[in-house]
Amino acid sequence: MALRYALLASLLALSLGCDSFPNGTDHAFHWWSCGAADGVSVSAVRPVNPDGSPQYPVRLDQDLHIAVDLVNNNRVFSKLSLDVTVWTWSGFFKCGWKQIPTFGLLEDLDACDMSLTCPLKTGSGPITVKLPFSKYGIIIRLLKNNAPYQLKYELSDENGNVAYCLMAQTRALTK
Repeated sequence: MALRYALLASLLALSLGCDSFPNGTDHAFHWWSCGAADGVSVSAVRPVNPDGSPQYPVRLDQDLHIAVDLVNNNRVFSKLSLDVTVWTWSGFFKCGWKQIPTFGLLEDLDACDMSLTCPLKTGSGPITVKLPFSKYGIIIRLLKNNAPYQLKYELSDENGNVAYCLMAQTRALTK
């Protein structure tokens, strides 16, 4: 009888727990577009070290560099703002992405000042976006190390219209 309860408890524990790294984030960076202005598209997104070499898992305790293959056939964007949203993977009975409160620290950032070379001209080509997470150590130190995170980067023009939105799921180191 005790063996049956032990087996039942083991099966329940397996069925109720979350995968440590969903969607293969233990070994690969995943991204997709969540919106864009007409004529703006991205064909590749890769986390890289400052020298351009691949970086995985990503490090959130340092500035994050993202190589992006961008096409802008819309217009020149002279001013862009950036909103960053962060989720962590967790749950017991229901696994899922839970938003991490950042208390406005990662909202309405001047993307041209901190991460992009502006104006963002028309045409296509690779660009490297720098996200200065090292400035936000107060938030980063609270995050679990070596864990899956989902990030949303939303660039908006001077009128508040979305120029490009990117979602990414990644394994991240915070220490």
